[in-house]
Amino acid sequence: MPVLPVRLSCPGAVLTVLLSLTAGVGVSSQGSAPSLAIVNAPGPLKPGGVALITVTATHDLVEVTGGVSARPVRFWSGSSPREWSALVGINVDAAPGSLPLTIEGRTADGSTAVTKASLLVVRHQFETRRLRVDPKMANPPESEVARIKQEAQAMAEAFAIVTPQRYWHGPFNAPVPGTATSSFGRLTVTNGKPAGRHQGADFRAATGTPVQAPNAGRVVIARNLYFAGNTVILDHGLGVFSLLAHLSRIAVVPGATVARGDLLGESGATGRVTGPHLHWAVRFGEMSVDPVSLMSVLAKSPDEAAHPSH
Repeated sequence: MPVLPVRLSCPGAVLTVLLSLTAGVGVSSQGSAPSLAIVNAPGPLKPGGVALITVTATHDLVEVTGGVSARPVRFWSGSSPREWSALVGINVDAAPGSLPLTIEGRTADGSTAVTKASLLVVRHQFETRRLRVDPKMANPPESEVARIKQEAQAMAEAFAIVTPQRYWHGPFNAPVPGTATSSFGRLTVTNGKPAGRHQGADFRAATGTPVQAPNAGRVVIARNLYFAGNTVILDHGLGVFSLLAHLSRIAVVPGATVARGDLLGESGATGRVTGPHLHWAVRFGEMSVDPVSLMSVLAKSPDEAAHPSH
């Protein structure tokens, strides 16, 4: 099995790792064993970061699968059956070090090709913020516990469903004008007690500001939640979800399909908040990633020309 040095790069950092290429079992009907190559593997990533990985093959492939440690990486075919891409996310609590990435491609006759690499997670010190909120929101009354558990279960079930169809294409846009005002991963201390890390991006938005779909998807939840207030969750396909919270008004219903830029509702201050703003969270299944990182990595997405915004 040949082991080849591969140069992985990202803005401001360069990393050299070993990429092993393994020929698949059997010989393809195209006359030789297939092989895979990573053409844009990412450089060092911080917790919550997102990377776009593209592989090319020497043969037409009908399926490409992958995984980072125990987490699946879901690929889609690009301009040809020999080019496949996937989004890879790093969990917010990931420890510094190398994470093994394995990718396997399969041809129509069952021949396989495997390539392996390592993703480097760098150490990152997240900020801490301290909030004072209504005690009943920080410590919900017993009468609300059942509701909170039911809502958490409903969201967990929604995020656990992997839609094989990819609804989204091209870049993800911020749901409201402006830039994020708080950093993903920041530790929140509420009324003097740690309340978990911020698993999204907040945007300044006066009550009534139109909130638009960051990309195409299907509405899976559109309801009021105890902590998040009026909330819309979009399934973008392939295990990618957006959660838009604290809306003053919801303008969509579950089951509706939306295009990038479609109206989802209006920003507000519902749920556990200290003032009007929009909270946007992105999930890769059960894992939260930084929406700003997702926007950045797909800012020049190659499939935008074929699938322009509606």
